Order: sequence, then C-alpha cells, then structure tokens
Amino acid sequence: MQITIDCAAIHDRSEFHRAFSSKLRLPGYYGANLDALYDCLTTMNEKTTLNLNHMQSLIDNLGSYGRAAINMIARAERENPDRLTVNMR
Repeated sequence: MQITIDCAAIHDRSEFHRAFSSKLRLPGYYGANLDALYDCLTTMNEKTTLNLNHMQSLIDNLGSYGRAAINMIARAERENPDRLTVNMR
C-alpha cells in the first residue's frame, strides 16, 4: 500500500491526526495522539510505504509537536522495517 500525505496542508494537531487516521485507515478507537499513532505504525499488518511530502511544514506549523511527530515516525520505521517504509521529503 502506498500512502501520500501532504504535510503542507497540516496546520495543527487535529489536522495532523485526521490526515494520518484517514489516509492510514486507522481504527475508530485510534486515540489521536503520538503514542497511539506509534502503536498503529508498529503493528501494521500490510506492507506500507508512507510518503510524507513537505516535512518542513510540520515543524513550521506545529513546532515541537511536529519535531516529535517526525522523530516518532522515524522510530516506528526502525521498529517495523519489514512492514513500514517512510519517505520524508
């Protein structure tokens, strides 16, 4: 599965979690926080390539939360390398 998220369209935490939840088709009980997203990314069953375009926008728009999100996504990729590939642009 190929997923592309345009990070330039994300301006706050709610938009961040809505974008990831929608694009990744996360379950309804998804907790909309970085720990919950990490859990979802590290337990994916289907091989997924996550293309994150305009990554700098996360930092520009979300500040320290954007940096934490980027670090968490990279950590999830390292934890689940057989199922998750992340391309940050």
